[in-house]
Amino acid sequence: MFPGDLRVLLWDVDGVLFYVRDSYRKAIVSSVQFYFSGLMGLDLDEELLDASDTQRFKYVEGFNDDWKLTYACVLCFLADLAASVPLPEVSDSSSLAGRCLALKALGKSAEGWRPGADLARITQRMSSGKGLSGVELALSELYGEDVVAAAKRFWYTDLVKRVFQEYYLGEELYRMKYAEDAVFLHGAGFIRDEKPLVSAETLETLSCSFYMGIASGRERFELEFSLNAHGFSGFFPADLIVSSEDVAHGKPDPSSLLLCRKRVMGKYGLMGDEASCAYVGDSVDDVRASKRAGFYSIGALSASAQADEKERLRREFVSLGCDLIIGDAGELGGLV
Repeated sequence: MFPGDLRVLLWDVDGVLFYVRDSYRKAIVSSVQFYFSGLMGLDLDEELLDASDTQRFKYVEGFNDDWKLTYACVLCFLADLAASVPLPEVSDSSSLAGRCLALKALGKSAEGWRPGADLARITQRMSSGKGLSGVELALSELYGEDVVAAAKRFWYTDLVKRVFQEYYLGEELYRMKYAEDAVFLHGAGFIRDEKPLVSAETLETLSCSFYMGIASGRERFELEFSLNAHGFSGFFPADLIVSSEDVAHGKPDPSSLLLCRKRVMGKYGLMGDEASCAYVGDSVDDVRASKRAGFYSIGALSASAQADEKERLRREFVSLGCDLIIGDAGELGGLV
């Protein structure tokens, strides 16, 4: 059961409202592969990573943002490459065309390279740092600072983000959001493969008992598209949605959660003692943010596909003091 004084129920989106293993997680895997095979032109025998590798980063603080997770994976393989082959000199990498040429030159130097980056080992060594800074420290310990510095010369995070967004949105939505054509990829985006993890009936039940809002690391364009596509927009008024554009720092910083609660309180005229709040998330950073905000924390295991991943995530939630652990958000309707 929920705490008796609970009035406000705030939601994460990815892995809670929507199953994103075939969208966001797939975009991470595909973007990393394209960086090395499509942009560098390397003939790779196997996929560089899979969805289970992305989950390894999700256990580490600082990777709630899937763009940063993708940047991290690209850097891991660039460091492995830089430790194995001589890197070319680059005259101009300030433009999109210049960066693409630089990566093509790197690909020619790296012909015959066989990836050996051990993502499990790298993420296990990240106790000394968080997020991207933690990745750089771990890579420096494994490969040396000079190798990492050399790899970063070809680490174009804006280019990684563009590829990611073209995969995730597809050419039509990419054009709608950015007012320009996709360059690298065409067709429908992975966002259209997302499926709800909770029913409209459950949301209806919960909305009768709680004031609800969203605090998400997504940008508003993607948020509103998915909510509208699956008929959920009526449960979450636009002014009670906090997206990544609304705050300076993402989770585990609690800013988005606190801002969302503030908006809910203002909209419905709640006093301080009426604003007991819970947050539903699917990652360790969601639980950390909830705890730092002083909220009742609800951890959903629905983002993990495999039984061992779910058990690992459950243990992580327990270690963080998560107040309630559920299989998926559909269970919440039965707790009212």
